[in-house]
Amino acid sequence: MEDAVVGIYRLQETTGERVSTSELAAELDVEPPSVSSIFSRLTDRGLIDREPHRPVALTESGREVALRLVRNHRLLETFLVECLGYGWGEVHDECDRLEHHVSRRFTTSLESFLSNPKADPHGDPIPDANLDVPTEREMVHLDTVDEDTTVTIQRILAGDRETLEYLASRGLEPGDTITVEERTPIGLLVVSTATGQPRLPTETARQIICSSK
Repeated sequence: MEDAVVGIYRLQETTGERVSTSELAAELDVEPPSVSSIFSRLTDRGLIDREPHRPVALTESGREVALRLVRNHRLLETFLVECLGYGWGEVHDECDRLEHHVSRRFTTSLESFLSNPKADPHGDPIPDANLDVPTEREMVHLDTVDEDTTVTIQRILAGDRETLEYLASRGLEPGDTITVEERTPIGLLVVSTATGQPRLPTETARQIICSSK
């Protein structure tokens, strides 16, 4: 159920909309009937707002649970990358397991040890001890950026290791500055990076969040 709460939070964070059964099923890689059962239990615990035949949204209690787990997860990812030599593409699954089992004292100490980071290695904002999320600059998805426009990558929404490693190898990480060069007739986005001109499928480009240079 905690994974479901975090999944709803991530989807709402990305879209700003309520979350459907099929969307959460895809996020968690489970079958829709399993999500329906989870929704019933989350409703009983007051963690989601649910009405018949409508998508759901987190309640304040649900959002607090989600933010606590997101804080754990993003601090752990930062620690594994900065201190233990993990690649940014391999930390997600590790931290999915760990996030449920660390105490508030541990995460507070970890945050201090890491010098109070505001974002994890993927650029995702880290809630502070009060569960306040740092204010982000106005940002857009890379697939919506006009040609001949230079932007700075702020966040990567992709969760799978293969995509993250591909992006890193092409100079597409948070903090990197890139220029959109061309949209090809077959739906690829050509961008200039420090290492070349990769061609990105629209779906991949949509997972890259940017701000003006």
